[in-house]
Amino acid sequence: MIVAIFATMVPVGIGLGVYLAGTTSAMSYYNADAYDIRFSIVLYYLSIAAAFPFEKVISSKFRTKPYLTTSCILFIFINLILYNTQSLGTLLVLRFLSGALSNAFIGTLFTLIFQQFHSQRSRVLSYGILYGTLLGSVPLSYLIDAYVFTTYNFNLVFLLMIFACIPGFILLFVCLKDNIDLRREKTAISARVDWPSYVLYAAALTLSAYILCYGQYYNWFTSLHIILATIVFVIFLMLYFFRQLKLKTPFVNLDIYKSRNFRIGMLMLLVFYFAKGDTSVSYGFFNTAINLDVYHRAYVMTINGVGVFSGALLTARFLLTGTRIRLIWLTGFASLLFFHIYMLFIFGSQAETSDLLLPLFFQGFGNGTLMLSIVIFYATAVPTEIAFSASATGISYRFFTFTASMALVTFMGLRQQSIHYNDYGKELVNTNPEVAHHVATYQQTLLDRGASTLQATAGASRQLGAAVRAQTNLLYARDYYIYMSAFIFLTMLAIALIPHFHYHLRKISDKLTPI
Repeated sequence: MIVAIFATMVPVGIGLGVYLAGTTSAMSYYNADAYDIRFSIVLYYLSIAAAFPFEKVISSKFRTKPYLTTSCILFIFINLILYNTQSLGTLLVLRFLSGALSNAFIGTLFTLIFQQFHSQRSRVLSYGILYGTLLGSVPLSYLIDAYVFTTYNFNLVFLLMIFACIPGFILLFVCLKDNIDLRREKTAISARVDWPSYVLYAAALTLSAYILCYGQYYNWFTSLHIILATIVFVIFLMLYFFRQLKLKTPFVNLDIYKSRNFRIGMLMLLVFYFAKGDTSVSYGFFNTAINLDVYHRAYVMTINGVGVFSGALLTARFLLTGTRIRLIWLTGFASLLFFHIYMLFIFGSQAETSDLLLPLFFQGFGNGTLMLSIVIFYATAVPTEIAFSASATGISYRFFTFTASMALVTFMGLRQQSIHYNDYGKELVNTNPEVAHHVATYQQTLLDRGASTLQATAGASRQLGAAVRAQTNLLYARDYYIYMSAFIFLTMLAIALIPHFHYHLRKISDKLTPI
């Protein structure tokens, strides 16, 4: 059963960013641009967040084994369609459906894990295993991308998803008894499906994702397109909140916001996702300075997954032994601060692959530590009867901040690289002896390799441009890590020094520590 749980959970986790490292291949396959591919990735996460409370009611109406079997068949069918289509519209629709469907697996697997432990320990250990596996699955997706996108057509990734999931599906089908019933709340069997709330919620989240993914493309609020999308987003969100306030049994119970610790938990979740460290910022450095191909970059990223598992499991242990959550948060943010500062010192032409292992481990360790501790913090901050609403809302906050952090990286990348490129343009003039020396070197190298004088001149200009682009990417990455280091340091100061904040963190300790 343990093997079946992990064999099913890992492919579902990989599905979130299964082609995150294959954006170029996806752009070519679907004849789309990077914004479209990024939006298709976000749609999967968005759909999980929107359907999480919705799936709870749906699953309560069926017994576990038939429900899970039907979900497996639908999952395979969706991926078969994706394997056989090159339509971007079909990709977007089916990625949304895949995200909603993945809740069936996440909910069932979470319940199976939850039942393996004593009630006092189940919440911490179940969350630790679940989020450790889901976060740790992301580096594995880079190995899949490296194998697929350098050898085969893009669509093979969906066929691999099917074959990756089938062993887990078969094991679960064999291990689960026919009469097993894992419905989390059997009292909800007679509850009606709240379609209007789900539609409003999903529409609001979709519009927020659209604004964040395409905002840079349309130059943000200088575009009427983005302004109209924002207005409609606000309308849907307000209608959704008004409906929850009027319903006797709301889709998501808004009483969770009455808890001060829940609000603190949401704030920490937002801070964490902005501070967790975006390794995509360093990929230009990995490619140009260290000369890592996609295979070696994928192998290096596995150490990040090891860090995630280590952080999650150690955090679970410390939570159960009564360690103050304030100290755990400081440890997690200190790991992320170490990652950002260490990366600043290895930016350069002398860096080696071995230099990347330690910072990537600490980045994963910080992610695993903070994700688990923050989720446990806000999940225990509300009464048990509305704890599910807290979990569902936390997923939405994670989706929103994940997407917003991607938008921030894109915005900073274009802005900072443009600034540095313009600065270089002022220096790269023919009268600059350093520029003339480099151009002459490039020309001579090309002439020695058999190029004509005309070819050598044109080639030297291209090589100079490539060198400038590589340097501007390094300077942008340096700026990003400096800003993030300052942000993390200020966050740690706030956690450590604000007395009121400290008091409320101590109040939660009794709920975290088994007696």
